[in-house]
Amino acid sequence: MQTGGLIWITGYSGAGKTTVAQIVSQVLREEGLPVLLLDGDDLRSILGEKFGHELDERKRLAYVYSRLCKRVSDNGITVVIATVAMFESVRVENRLSNELYVEAYLDVPLDIRAERDPKGIYRAQAKQNISPTPVGFEEPENPDLILKNYGDTTPERAADDIVRHFRQKVLERQRQHIPVPAVYQDRARYWDAYYQKRGAPTPPSSFAIFCAENFFSNDCHLLEFGCGNGRDAFYFSKKFQVTAVDQSAVAININRQRAKDEQILNIDFLDGDFAGDVAGLPKVVDAVYGRFVMHAMSVDDEGKVLGHANKILRSGGKLYLEFRTDKDSLMQQGTAVGENERVTDHYRRFINVDEFCKRLEDNGFTIDYRIERNGLAKHGDDDPIVARVIARK
Repeated sequence: MQTGGLIWITGYSGAGKTTVAQIVSQVLREEGLPVLLLDGDDLRSILGEKFGHELDERKRLAYVYSRLCKRVSDNGITVVIATVAMFESVRVENRLSNELYVEAYLDVPLDIRAERDPKGIYRAQAKQNISPTPVGFEEPENPDLILKNYGDTTPERAADDIVRHFRQKVLERQRQHIPVPAVYQDRARYWDAYYQKRGAPTPPSSFAIFCAENFFSNDCHLLEFGCGNGRDAFYFSKKFQVTAVDQSAVAININRQRAKDEQILNIDFLDGDFAGDVAGLPKVVDAVYGRFVMHAMSVDDEGKVLGHANKILRSGGKLYLEFRTDKDSLMQQGTAVGENERVTDHYRRFINVDEFCKRLEDNGFTIDYRIERNGLAKHGDDDPIVARVIARK
């Protein structure tokens, strides 16, 4: 974050603002953010009795809180403030002046607030026959979050909701302001350069061997999408009919030349993106295979790929996939361009396995096999956490 943010936690006295704010601050600090925790009561004591308790004085003080928070956040610090400050004009100013702003309203019924009554306010008001809701206070009209901070909603759960919403605001800001590297905007160009260097491994992957030895029949016609340098496609061609697709024209041309030089006749390399239109695809295949491809495409392209796989597979045919998951440590590196999307040397989308299997089922597949752990795709010092999923049409 190049600038700080403001998390404005509001609600009536006894709503639990201070407790929730303390938890939010601690979580953000543990995530490495510089955080300043402010409390309305502490600020009032610091400022002395310059501001009274009449409505106009309360509003003036609320504006002071707002502008103080803005000044601090402009210096790269995220401010978490717990304050009543029940004035919509102040909250509007917060939203207009802070790009990273989260407004959370702790909506707790009067009887519960009065039962808590940490400052004795409600007891004192009852003795003096004063209304517990000050005249002129305005509940938030457009908060980011309305949290019922009582009953099943613990302060920890309320704080978790606030932190999650703040993280999402951070990601949205990054998508708007951080220039996405060219390798994300034009992935085909990146992979063309990569395969031109011929730096990819050539032995078959452990996933290819696993699938061939345990699942494919001798008369299998296999389609591999995202075949890259053909390491798995050439391995499969020793026993099976293979159609291999990749969006890198450089990789496809290199593979075609190798197939020609080695007189391999049962493999057909096609230039194209399986998420789009690829000329020359067979009408029906027995298996669709993709290794380390799903995490290299957007979720929209994923949906297109699953649709195309379902269309081309025979009834009972299977989809074989291996990909990085959101438990992989690499997700913590690079530039965030989405909730689970990162760009390092190239774009990756780290996939939640449960959510992905649900999307498979929505696309007409039944899950036959799934596993998620490290040790499946080791390459040198890299031992990512990956998933292997086999789904039947």
